[in-house]
Amino acid sequence: MKHPITLLYHNPIERERLLARLNRLATLRITPMRFSACPAPDGELCVCWCADLPAALSAKEAVGEALLIIHPGHCDQLFTLLEDAQCATCPLFESDEVLEAKIERLTRPEAYAEESAETAIYLTARERDVVRLLVSGLDTAQIASHLGIKATTVVAHKKHIFLKSGVKTTAQLVAWALIRSRPDGERGGRG
Repeated sequence: MKHPITLLYHNPIERERLLARLNRLATLRITPMRFSACPAPDGELCVCWCADLPAALSAKEAVGEALLIIHPGHCDQLFTLLEDAQCATCPLFESDEVLEAKIERLTRPEAYAEESAETAIYLTARERDVVRLLVSGLDTAQIASHLGIKATTVVAHKKHIFLKSGVKTTAQLVAWALIRSRPDGERGGRG
């Protein structure tokens, strides 16, 4: 069975880049459409190219339905922060098998919802405080002073948060927190 895919593009270079990548997959029926012509047909998987995280976040909010974001791959860990039941991300040069698996997952969002419920990230109240203060721009010493704890304790909280969230740097942690803290109405989707 061929999956119907709407390929969203801004310019001919994006269109050709994505067509060259997706045409290798025999399981797809691809319909190119300019991004400005959104919305895509209801219930149809959309694929688009995003060179950076802000563009990917904007695309996710604009499309609001099943969306596969193809990206350059240099910030793969940050792009994966956008993934949920209706959004997957994949580096341009990822294997065909991985790309097909991402497409298959997006056609069955209920399976992802069950899987993500099992792997939900729970932060303690203090860890949430540390994240909130990091996002507000405070450094480790300022957070320690604000919370009335030692700087080493803040570092320990950050390490726990890194382990739980899967990020490796403070910048990634701030991006993770900003993406995850958006109200459901702002995380993407129409109506």
